[in-house]
Amino acid sequence: MYRVYAIVSEKTGRIYIGQTNNITKRIERHNRGYVKSTSKDAPWHIIAMESFDTREDARWCEHKLKKSKGRRVRWLKQFHI
Repeated sequence: MYRVYAIVSEKTGRIYIGQTNNITKRIERHNRGYVKSTSKDAPWHIIAMESFDTREDARWCEHKLKKSKGRRVRWLKQFHI
């Protein structure tokens, strides 16, 4: 199972979107500073998540969300963000 997730920085309010097959380990890596693009904004917590059967589907969704602000906003609204 693969997941597309959105996390928010408690420090800055920045939202980051990514995909993984192990959400617990991935969030831990974000919070410990192992992910270069998110290391300065830790701590992070999950605000949205969607599951997919294949990595290809999850990567496609992540790509679409990162490419279109409108799509990203609509996706986040599903989670009352």
